[in-house]
Amino acid sequence: MIRVVPDVVAPAVVTGVDIATLELAPGWNELASYIIAGGAYIASGLNLIRGNGGDFVKNMGIAALPLAARNIYMRVKSPVSRRAGVGASRLVLQHKPANTDSPIKRSYQEEFESVTPHAF
Repeated sequence: MIRVVPDVVAPAVVTGVDIATLELAPGWNELASYIIAGGAYIASGLNLIRGNGGDFVKNMGIAALPLAARNIYMRVKSPVSRRAGVGASRLVLQHKPANTDSPIKRSYQEEFESVTPHAF
């Protein structure tokens, strides 16, 4: 038998929080999923809320677990960026003036002079 509040409304609340944080505050979406899943499991595990409210909170944790697992997976999967050290070289654009007054000059490689821009 499906109970409307614990079985239907609890996942709807989690979905609403997920969509709202994605739209309004995307930076908080990951944290919200951890808070909902972790808080609901802790509250249910410690039996802090009794009666139908306990089932509602437990079902919120169950519904939020895939969101939290996805965020953990994305965090672990993403590469760790490293800062360039002091000895790293920078690309520096230097102006090397040609024999003309123009600062821009085309340079061609002699071996490619006979090549046309067309593939066929």
